Amino acid sequence: MTRYLIALVLALLAATSTTVPASAHAELKSSTPASGATLDTAPKQVELVFSDAVSLPEGEAVVITGPDGARWPVTQAHAVNSTITAAVDPAAAKPGAHTLAWTAQADDGDIIKGTVTFTLSAAAATSSAQAPASSTATSTAASTQAPNAAPPASATRDSGGLPAWVWVVLGLVVLVGVILLVRRRKQA
Repeated sequence: MTRYLIALVLALLAATSTTVPASAHAELKSSTPASGATLDTAPKQVELVFSDAVSLPEGEAVVITGPDGARWPVTQAHAVNSTITAAVDPAAAKPGAHTLAWTAQADDGDIIKGTVTFTLSAAAATSSAQAPASSTATSTAASTQAPNAAPPASATRDSGGLPAWVWVVLGLVVLVGVILLVRRRKQA
């Protein structure tokens, strides 16, 4: 019996030491407007760039909330490869802190979510209807992020299940249990 217990422990150690981690999920690499950016004019479009290909999930992919809690109208959201873009109505902009909440679907089907915060200066509200979007401030801030930088702290991941290594370990435990049961019955 001790031999089988030692074999079980060795099999579990071998299984957990040789399992390959699951491939990484898509993560937000950059955004326009950039997280933490202060804009002089309200953007007419938002852009989210991910590390891997993504698609639009069911429901809203992009929601922008102003400092008063009011939502900006977001239209024409679409995903191409690793980029989600959406048109927004800058007339709804008000000065202050804004939150861009995003949701995307990774290639493996998992839903990933996160937020980007940006601030509109007081001048943005008065000139947002006439002025073009300030792409220089947002693209400069977005391009300063390191290409392999960790996703923003607000990015979360909904994995929807157990990691693969847990299933491998459980399978080995069941296999060793069946072997022990068969051997015990043969001895009886």
